[in-house]
Amino acid sequence: MPTRLSFTALILGLSIAALVTGCGNDDDAKAPKPRGFALSFAAVADGKHIGCEDTVEGLGPDGNDSIGLSDLRFYVSNLELWDAAGSEVAFTLDENDFQYDSEAGQVSLIDLTSNTKGSCAGNAIAFAEGTKRTNDSVTGTTVVENVKSVSFDLGVPQAVMKDVIAEHTPEGAPSPLAEMQWTWATGYRHFVMNFAVTDADGKTGDGYVHIGSRDCGPADGLALKDRERCDFVNTPRVSLAAFDLDKNVVTLDVPAALAGLDFVSPVYDLTTFEVIGEGPGVECHSSPDQPDCPTLFDHFGLDIDSGKAKASRNVVFGVE
Repeated sequence: MPTRLSFTALILGLSIAALVTGCGNDDDAKAPKPRGFALSFAAVADGKHIGCEDTVEGLGPDGNDSIGLSDLRFYVSNLELWDAAGSEVAFTLDENDFQYDSEAGQVSLIDLTSNTKGSCAGNAIAFAEGTKRTNDSVTGTTVVENVKSVSFDLGVPQAVMKDVIAEHTPEGAPSPLAEMQWTWATGYRHFVMNFAVTDADGKTGDGYVHIGSRDCGPADGLALKDRERCDFVNTPRVSLAAFDLDKNVVTLDVPAALAGLDFVSPVYDLTTFEVIGEGPGVECHSSPDQPDCPTLFDHFGLDIDSGKAKASRNVVFGVE
């Protein structure tokens, strides 16, 4: 009898172990696996997606100014994906012409406008600079179901800027880092939004919102040649909670970005670039001396006096 009981116990134990092991395999099979994702972006006004053929109205101090987008591009870097517990979710970026990955860092270019139609066509503003190609998302691979929030910077990381400018010419720079420089030697604009402006009287002008790093190196040398970071980094930070990679879109609220501006800017002689008056428009090239810059920087969560970013103050980007 003892032998029979021991044998029965052994068989029972093996059966339970097999059952437990089988359940574990089922759970593993059901666990979400890495798959492709797209972190998508859209420009919006009053809750509607906008592009080159749309007019954004109700702007300016009296709500009588309107704009049409000419160029809307920005770099996305330091992307972080987070789960419900606040832990980072690993990911890899796809290899394509809009995404750059190196030992110095990763950066992607979002380009929401072409240069072929509507106010994006070349003759809509005096200094048009848009490109024909477009790209509305950062793409890669991750465990999509685990992602519950996202955060990122708008801009080229300082280490990437330093490496690319030191090692390449403008013509030889890797895509997408062959565009949006202030000049090749002085560094990058991180965010570019150009647009045509019309006031209440039908007068027209231009808008230029350029956020980029400044004071990046010696006047006679390459950016960051003598330092690791620019004196004013100026890369806005965005943090978005309750984000579903399968369903949600990152929105860029154009009226929110331009709120509080007087829509009056200098008018330039197009040959000498001397100021010859003022008219409808917006102008900010990341200088605290330009009247529109402090308000614009505040909307993007940037401190104009230090160049530091605070995501909680950024009112331009949201979730749809």
